[in-house]
Amino acid sequence: MGNAEGYKQADLWRQPARRWVVHVDMDAFFASVEQLDRPELRGLPVIVGNSPLTMERLRELADEARKLPRMPEFIKGVRGVVASASYEARAFGVRSAMPLAKALALCPDAVVVAGRFGRYGQMAGELRRVWGEFSPVVEPVSLDEAYLDMTGCELSEGPIREVGERLKARIRKATNLTASVGIGSSKLMAKIASDLDKPDGLVVVAHGDEARTLAPLPVRALQGVGPRTAATLGALGIRAVGELAFAREDVLAAHFGLDHAQSLLRRAVGIDNTPVEVPGDPKSISRETTLAEDEGRLPELRAMLLPLADHVAWQLRDEGFHARCIYIKLRLLPVKRVWRPGGSGFGRLITRRCTLPMPTDAGQVVYEAAAKLLESAAKSTGLGKGEEVVRLIGVGTASLMHTEDLVIRLPSPDGKKSASAKPAPPPSVDSTEDAPLVSHERDNRLNASLDQIRERYGFTAIAPATTVKRP
Repeated sequence: MGNAEGYKQADLWRQPARRWVVHVDMDAFFASVEQLDRPELRGLPVIVGNSPLTMERLRELADEARKLPRMPEFIKGVRGVVASASYEARAFGVRSAMPLAKALALCPDAVVVAGRFGRYGQMAGELRRVWGEFSPVVEPVSLDEAYLDMTGCELSEGPIREVGERLKARIRKATNLTASVGIGSSKLMAKIASDLDKPDGLVVVAHGDEARTLAPLPVRALQGVGPRTAATLGALGIRAVGELAFAREDVLAAHFGLDHAQSLLRRAVGIDNTPVEVPGDPKSISRETTLAEDEGRLPELRAMLLPLADHVAWQLRDEGFHARCIYIKLRLLPVKRVWRPGGSGFGRLITRRCTLPMPTDAGQVVYEAAAKLLESAAKSTGLGKGEEVVRLIGVGTASLMHTEDLVIRLPSPDGKKSASAKPAPPPSVDSTEDAPLVSHERDNRLNASLDQIRERYGFTAIAPATTVKRP
């Protein structure tokens, strides 16, 4: 039985399996979901924004800036980050991860909507099911992006382009959204290919065409080539990937080191042996927030840590993990700020971390550790001296282990450590030597009750009393 490209199945079976990697990238995913669910947004510049300010307040600030003699580069007072931008907004230069202050300056008529990450997660679940229909080896990069190992698919599924077309059609049928698909001999080439024809594109880079496809592209198109590397290459007269491919190794090594130089030369001709890997356990679980107003008072900052720690602990329990490492993240700005050309205006990011004697999934334990780290950070920065304020604050956990594999170690009556895979039933409260186990069981019951309430009514249905603002 033949096909459009002249293949016969019997002929295909005689060929060796060729490596094919598919990169799927949904087009402006969050913004496209909003336009799908709200038809009145279709055709408009839409920004899905993460901001502590209300959408109404963002609109007021944008309208005020529009009245100025000249639109500023940043709109003063706007906080938050662009999570996604529709292609109508991208036409104005708006990009994901851009500060909202800059995005609204570029596109003051943009419709800013709050992200609905539960809805995006639901759509991502549909995507994962579709990806799994086409390959057993899927490496998600984010909710809307993934690599699929399709090595050997031609032996049973036909020409690789037809496979890509069926994948795009299946995604559209399942989600009513479009995807850009790139197919190549490696993850590097698949990613490059998916960027060549957006939105709703399909590009196949044939084996042997890697260097020719890459040659006219700017060096920034290569993964791992950031602004600094690109600037150094530009100073050497290297701006296109094809120019990089013919660069001298010793010259590159003098600027980047031998290993990095060799890596650049390999990637410049499309060589990438990185495997597509099914993801393992998460490395960390964290929660952060950008403040509506900069804050430098430690009591207020400590109060902000509590709901963040509570949320992180809830997520630990929900995913079945305990954490051994606790860390905080702070973005600090000087109280007295002077604008400098080329400066970001968004301060410096610092982290502080500690290791617990026992792994935990309890919000109070996470909070207490985070509060101590905050005190430590205040002593070593301008925060404690009134010279710096906080714009962003976050709590995170790392060194995760599965709860079901956890060995609970508690003191025995003779003072030595005893171990048991599962805690024993709660003993009598009168037993002093068993007090740690009683406390552990009490915390477990409390957390289980909290989780049941949140599972039924949502996370915000119950919160620590100290976090509730009263009139």
